[in-house]
Amino acid sequence: MEAWAVLRGSCLRDGPNGSLEVLEGPGGDLAPVWPVSQVLAAAIDLSILTGDLDDAERIVRGLLRYERGNGYVPKPGQRRRYYDDNAWLGLCFAQLHLETGEDRWLRRTRRVFAFMREGQDSDGGVRWVERRRSRNTCSTAPAAQVALQLRLAGGGPATLAFARAALDWLDRTLRLSSGLYADHVDRQGIDRTVWSYNQGSAAGAHLLLFRATNSRAALERARQTAVASLRHFRGDRLWKHPPVFNAIWLRNLLALDAVEHLPGVDELLSDYLDRVWRSARDARNMFTAGSIGSYDGTATIDHAGLVRSFSLRAWPRSRTLDVC
Repeated sequence: MEAWAVLRGSCLRDGPNGSLEVLEGPGGDLAPVWPVSQVLAAAIDLSILTGDLDDAERIVRGLLRYERGNGYVPKPGQRRRYYDDNAWLGLCFAQLHLETGEDRWLRRTRRVFAFMREGQDSDGGVRWVERRRSRNTCSTAPAAQVALQLRLAGGGPATLAFARAALDWLDRTLRLSSGLYADHVDRQGIDRTVWSYNQGSAAGAHLLLFRATNSRAALERARQTAVASLRHFRGDRLWKHPPVFNAIWLRNLLALDAVEHLPGVDELLSDYLDRVWRSARDARNMFTAGSIGSYDGTATIDHAGLVRSFSLRAWPRSRTLDVC
C-alpha cells in the first residue's frame, strides 16, 4: 500500500469528469496506454486487498481519451493501435469482471477482443501493431488469454478457436529449443530475445486453455515453459529485467502453481521483492535505485509493475488461480 501511495501521489493527477490520468513519471507528460494499463492493473490488484476500486474506476474514466473504435491508441490523437496494448487492457477488464461480477466489464473485454480479432493473421499469429507484419509473443499470448477469459465467462466457440489458433502458431513459430519463447518474427526473421513477460503470458495462456478444455497437453506445455523460465531468470538476470515484465511473468507462474505445483516460485518472488525493498528505493521512494532494471527509463511503469508484485505476494493463495 505504501508503494501504491507513492505512485499515486507522484505519477497520477486528477483529470476531467472525476478521472485519474497517468503520467510517465513524476511531473512528466501523459503516459502512453501501455503504462496506463499496468497502473490500472496495479490498482485492481491492490483492491483485492483493500476492497476499494475507486482508483481503478477513475483510471478507466481516464482511458476515454485513448479510445478509438473498439480499441485504444497509444496516446490521444494518434491513429495506429497496438494489439498488445489492447490485450493488456482486455486482461484488466477481465480481472474487473472477475472481482465484481459486473457485466459492464465483460462488455469492455468483448469490445477489445473484437479489435484483437482484426489483428490475427490466417496462420494464427497476432500482429503487434496495425498495418505492420511483425507478429509477437507479447501480442499473441495475451490476446489468447483475453479470448480464453471470455470463453471461461461463457463466450462462444469463436473465442476458443481464436486462442487455439494463436497458441498453435506461437508454439510452432516462436518456441525455442530451450522451451522458451522468442520475441517476434518479421520480414528479417525471428528475433530470439527472451523476455520474462513473454514466458509468463505463454504459460498463462496454456493454463487457461487447460481450464477451458481440460487438455493435459496444454497444462504440460504451461509447466514446461514455467520450469524453463525459472531456470533462466535468476539472480542478476532477473534483477536487470524490467520490473513490469517480471510482474507479468510471476503472476502467471503463481496462477499455474495453484494448479500444478512449481517448486521455488514463492521463494523467488519473496527474495526478489525483499531485494527491491532493501536496495531499489530512491530518494522519492520510487524503485529506480540499486541498478534495478527499467522498461524505458520512465519511473511509472516500473513502479507499477512492482506494486503489482507486492500486492500479489499479499494475496490469499486461494485467489492466485484467478489472476488475469
